[in-house]
Amino acid sequence: MRGLRQREGALAPVCWTEYYINREFAALGKVLGRHVGPIFPLIEDLFGRSILEVHQEIGATVLSAALAKSLKVEAGTAALEVRRTYKSSDAEVAQVTINTHPASRFRHSMTMRRIKM
Repeated sequence: MRGLRQREGALAPVCWTEYYINREFAALGKVLGRHVGPIFPLIEDLFGRSILEVHQEIGATVLSAALAKSLKVEAGTAALEVRRTYKSSDAEVAQVTINTHPASRFRHSMTMRRIKM
C-alpha cells in the first residue's frame, strides 16, 4: 500500500508512505480502506501476533521529479527517508514502512535522561 500522508487542513502532504506487509497478513487488505492509524496493531488484533521489535533507520536522499511533484516541492529537494521494520513475537518481519519526508517538513525529537546508579 502507498500514498500521501496529509494533515487535515494542510496545503501540502507531510510525506510519501509505503507499506510492505508480510503475505501471511494479506487479509488485512479487506480492512485497510476503513482503518485510520498504524497498521501493526491490526496485525496484533486480527492475527494474535505481538510486535516485539521495531528497527528504525533514518537516511538522507533527494526526491525524484515524480515524488517531488506529489509532495509539492521541487525535484532534487533534500529529503529524509524513515524506514521501519516491525518484527513479530516469532522474529518474523511482519511489516516494513518507508516514509519519505521533504527535509523542511521533518522533525525528530528525542529526550535522554541519565539515571543514578
